Amino acid sequence: MEYPVFDFNYQESYQSSIEFNTQINEKMKGREQRYPVWTYPKRTFKLNFDKSFKQRQKLEDFFVEVMGQAGKFYFTWEAAKGGNDKTYLCTFNSDSFQQSIKDFGYSDFQLELVCIDDSKVQQVEELDFCHNTECDFITEFYTIVDKIFTARNERKSYWDTPKRSWTLTFQKNASTRKKLEDFFIAKRGRFRSFEWTWKKQYGGDDKTYTVRFDSDTLNTDIDSYGYGQIKVKLKEVFPNSAPVYYEERDEIIPRKLLKIELEGGSIYILDNETLDTLRYNGEDYIGAPLSFDTIKKDDSSSVSKLQVELSNVGLAISGIIGQRGDVITNAPAVLTLVFLDVNTNTLLSDKKQVLYAGRCNNLKLDYETAKMDIETSLGGYEIQAPAMKYRTTCQVRRFKDCRCGYAGEETKCDRTFERCKELNNHGNFRGFPQMFNELVIKI
Repeated sequence: MEYPVFDFNYQESYQSSIEFNTQINEKMKGREQRYPVWTYPKRTFKLNFDKSFKQRQKLEDFFVEVMGQAGKFYFTWEAAKGGNDKTYLCTFNSDSFQQSIKDFGYSDFQLELVCIDDSKVQQVEELDFCHNTECDFITEFYTIVDKIFTARNERKSYWDTPKRSWTLTFQKNASTRKKLEDFFIAKRGRFRSFEWTWKKQYGGDDKTYTVRFDSDTLNTDIDSYGYGQIKVKLKEVFPNSAPVYYEERDEIIPRKLLKIELEGGSIYILDNETLDTLRYNGEDYIGAPLSFDTIKKDDSSSVSKLQVELSNVGLAISGIIGQRGDVITNAPAVLTLVFLDVNTNTLLSDKKQVLYAGRCNNLKLDYETAKMDIETSLGGYEIQAPAMKYRTTCQVRRFKDCRCGYAGEETKCDRTFERCKELNNHGNFRGFPQMFNELVIKI
């Protein structure tokens, strides 16, 4: 598909940000388990403009042409402005184009461009860049305190040792600034920890700490010649004393795949990913919004269901219904858990699990979302209880079947325990020979 090119000149002073999405699970005594929700970071460019009437009119026409946030376009981040000369497929971050009109039709305004940066990760060995001597330093504990203040007032420290954090300011030229940004990308924001030495020349103690970034967003103020100022907060983490295998295991992260099987073209969704596609079983799953409710059962426990919500902003689901009718209702659906190696973006072939399977029902559509239930009758069983009666005769319905187990030449059996003994098959008898044939209870 052909997209227009955003080739308007912007001021040398602007802002650039890199954003990841990391989930952090607190473990015992302050240790953490982290995994990235996004594979690739989101980049935002806040560009400043000062235009004459004709130039601002051209930019406004471009904004109208792509219909605000609805359209996509190419933007090249110029090296002359502190960029990397890479071309990104962007969208505007707002549907509003606000301008401050001045004398003679000149105007000042700012536009935000948003994109996914799927560039190859550049490895930077360590965070050894010089920073400003002035910094904020915090030492903290985590104490659990009774929610209600009483005479007892119980308290307990959740950490055995304190954690430290530092807020550092870097003022760098274009090349060093890019290395710092590459280091942040290589660590995937808050995901990966690293070693950092707080040098004495910057007011430190010359000790080496295990730290991570305390934010998934790295903001940079860029000025003339690509010089930039970056403020980051480093947070101490307790190192893992387990073998390297356990650290490498954290690089294997779960991903959910939803398949709705339809005639004429199925639906394949990779949940909430910046990764464009992920290939699984010969099929390409597309990174798109996907959310799940909890599994619910009706009062009789005869049906269990899982509500899912898909994006319908691009009218993909509505388009299927419009062209082929309601082919989604009663269509088979499978939710699968797979494991992705974040270093290679490949799946582990021997690690997968079907989380839920059933058929689609109760489809609800609006302009933004498509909601439906994936229902499994009787929890996946055809009947809720085995077809069995407590009686003296054998419960096996067919002589010589797999439950009976008899493999001799006889062709008849009356299902009694005596006959089963004659056939020397009483070890497989499926009845209760000691029960009464008839029992009368007097009250």
